[in-house]
Formats: sequence, structure tokens, C-alpha cells
Amino acid sequence: MRAGSITNALFKATTLALCCLPLLGMRPAVWVVVLWVLAAVLHRTLAKDLRPAPDVRTFLFLAAPFLLMLLDLLRASDPLTGWHIAERSAIIAIAPFVVFILRPPVNEGLRQRATDVFAFAAAALALFANGSILGLGVRSDIPFASAYRERFVEVTGIHPPFAAFFFLLGALFLIDRTLVLTCHRILRAGIAVVLVLAGTLLASRTPLAAFVVGASVLAWMHLPRKKAVRFSLALGLTMMLVFAVLPSARQRILEPFRTTLALPAPGASNSVSERFVIGHCSWELLQARWLFGLGQAAVQPALNDCYAQFNDPRYLDGSYSTHNQLVHWWLSFGVLGALLFAALFLWPLRMAWITGDARLAAFLVFVLICCTTENLLARQWGVVPFAFLLSLLSPTLFAGARAARARSQR
Repeated sequence: MRAGSITNALFKATTLALCCLPLLGMRPAVWVVVLWVLAAVLHRTLAKDLRPAPDVRTFLFLAAPFLLMLLDLLRASDPLTGWHIAERSAIIAIAPFVVFILRPPVNEGLRQRATDVFAFAAAALALFANGSILGLGVRSDIPFASAYRERFVEVTGIHPPFAAFFFLLGALFLIDRTLVLTCHRILRAGIAVVLVLAGTLLASRTPLAAFVVGASVLAWMHLPRKKAVRFSLALGLTMMLVFAVLPSARQRILEPFRTTLALPAPGASNSVSERFVIGHCSWELLQARWLFGLGQAAVQPALNDCYAQFNDPRYLDGSYSTHNQLVHWWLSFGVLGALLFAALFLWPLRMAWITGDARLAAFLVFVLICCTTENLLARQWGVVPFAFLLSLLSPTLFAGARAARARSQR
């Protein structure tokens, strides 16, 4: 067997292993990333087959947020703390380096298998978590939504919004395959239903809204207009019915309508009023430092100083970040961070529209909406799957645009 065949197989195996992120946990995932990079380096070194030249522009475009983080270290009062924050997002540069500089064999077949494996791994996590919760039970002295989410964290160690991100993104991938393929359609649709129910039980509102929008994007890009309208209406009505039936979803969906948006007294808050406090402090800081930002390492200490006025220790445990990725990068890097965030989503989304890539478009729309209520790209549970899947699913973002325009003009 030729060395190229061995390294090719090794790269594909590590790629599919990395797609098992929902089951891996972050520490094992780091080692799988290392193996994935090594497999790509070996293939680049040993394989003799012809490959495209490195796509430096796409690499620099996708890696730009991490490069900005490194540049931001120059103004950090505590560079070590800044590096520890930036290090968590290193995959933003590593993933596009592997795919667009080393140029391993990434084709449509691998992309399809990768999205299937990601969805199946998310389904396995959902079955494990809910089977464990069924056996252990949940507390009865607090609302079911809170009790269920609390038990889910105990069983899996995953923050509920990020688990919902896994479940509902996996469902989107399966819906995409179901709309374009006939083989195993019922199986994929059934697993997608399981994932949607698992995501709904977690009752993370923004991922659920992002799923509905993402699924509608798939329908409108894959189906004729009349069928897309029927699909979107049926999906909306079905999700409303599920929200009404499942108590955790019903409680969380109604929470914003039952909450007074005012700075809460200590001990009298829920997820909505907590975000009101977070929004208040984020906006206060943004007004003062909107042009150049605070520096990434200074954002959380500045938020903590603002939270101190409320005399509530819950806000000072280090986990109350901006809960909005755009605001986080704006506060960290100034206007340049906000523009970079917009470009990171809008340019690939434009490319997906030009090339008719519904899967990439739905993925980007889904993640973008999720970023409105979570610092998705500042937490490893979010940034690792985002950077890996964006690099894997994207075409060459610049040469691809020229080729698509040329095809449309013929």
C-alpha cells in the first residue's frame, strides 16, 4: 500500500473521530485535534498525489480572529492571562491551516460522512443523558426546567446551551441530508426527531430559534417555493406544539413574558433578568470604550467591577460574561473586533448563497443566532466545533467566488 493511501486513510479517520466532539469532552478532543493535524502533516509530506496549492487568503481570513487575539496581547496588563484566553480559541487558526494550507483530501464524500458522524454522536449523547436522567430522576422542589437542566449538567458536564447547540446542529445536518438524498431517509429523519426533542427538553431558547431558522434556510434552498413554504409552516406549528407539551420548554419559553426587566434585587432573578443585568453592564462599558475596546483580558474584570454594585455574589463567579459574541469581540478589540465578527459570518454566508450550498448557509445562520446569547467562540464547547466544521464545510472562499460567478455568466 502506498504511503499516500495510508496517510489519506489516517486523515479521514481522525477527521471522523473529531466529529465525535459531542461525546469526546474537551480534553480528549484536544488530543484528537493533535492527531488530526499530524495526519494532515504526514499526508502533505509523504503523499505524492497532486493537490491544490495552499489557499493562503482563505486561511488568513478564517484565522484573523486568533491573529487579532495575539496582537491584542501587546496591550494586556497581564499577557499570561490574555494568552490563556487566546489559547482556548487557537482552533480558529489551526483548523483552516490544516484544511487550506496543508490541503489534505477533503471532498464532498468526507463532508457528508463527517456531518452524519457529528449528528450520530450528538444522538448518542442525547440518549445517554436522558437515559441517565430517567434513572436518577430530578428534583421536585424547583421548576422542572431548572431541575432537568441541573441534572443534565451533573450527568454530562456540559452547559445546557452548548448541549442544545450539539443536538440541534446535528438535527440540521440530518435534515439537509434527508432533503437531498433518498437512501436512509427515514432513519435520518427519525434521529433528527430524537435530537430536536432532546434540544427542546433542554429548553435553551436561542438554539431552538436558531434551529427553526436554519431548517427554514435548508428548505428554501433545497425545495421549490411552495414546498418550502409548507415545510416552514409545518415546522413552526410542530415546534409550537412541542413547546406546549414539554413542561421544560413551556416554562422557559414563557419566562421572558413573565419577567419584569429591571435590575433585580439579590436572590430574585432568573435567566432573563440576569441577562438584563449583563446587558446593562456590557452596554455601559461599550459606550465608554466602543472604538478601541478594553483588551480581551480586561473584559471580565471590568464586567465584575460593574456587577459589584448589585451586591449579589452570583455575578462575581467569573461565568457572567457578555453572553453575546459580537459584544464580546467589540468590547475586547473595539470596532475592528465587531467588523471582524461580521465578516467571519457574512462572507462565507455570501459564498454559500452564490454556490447554492444550503448546508453551509444553514450552519452559519444557526451559529450566528446562537452567538446572540452566548459567547460561543470564547468557550471551547462552541469554538472547537465551529472552527472545525466551518473549515471542513467551506469551499475556498475567494477562488470559489470567481468560479461561481463564471458559471452563472455562461
